[in-house]
Amino acid sequence: MTFTQWIEATTLSETLRSIRWLWQWAETFHFIGLTLLIGFVGFLDLRLMGFMQGVPISAAKKFMPWAIFGFALNVVTGLSFFLTFPARYTDNGAFFAKMLFIVIAGLNALFFETRLGARVLAIGPNDDPPMSFKIVGTLSIVSWLAVLYFGRMLPYLWQGIL
Repeated sequence: MTFTQWIEATTLSETLRSIRWLWQWAETFHFIGLTLLIGFVGFLDLRLMGFMQGVPISAAKKFMPWAIFGFALNVVTGLSFFLTFPARYTDNGAFFAKMLFIVIAGLNALFFETRLGARVLAIGPNDDPPMSFKIVGTLSIVSWLAVLYFGRMLPYLWQGIL
């Protein structure tokens, strides 16, 4: 029995497949989570990159609890997708590309919070952020847009190549 077959045979997977409208509701909440995540992270990233200089970076950073909530919503709904039909994901290169960019975005955020986060408070409105902030912001926005792209392309790219 393969890993995919094992997941499909679990009681949880069978139960999820039997819930009428689960997929549609999960899609809706996944989209809401993406909107919160990309919207608020993107706002901070653009400010880190030097845009919207009238906004203090510390003010943009205050929206991060909403982005974290959006990410948590996506984790829950994404797991429900995976557990319901794991074969759609385990042999799909776009899924693994999406996961790679989630890891890159997460490591970038961890770096920002542990190495640069304290310096955020020193940057006021109309201050140009240092190059390290611009690099972190650019890597973040590119990573999250790649997550969005590969997630949307799951049904179309690299189906059955692994």
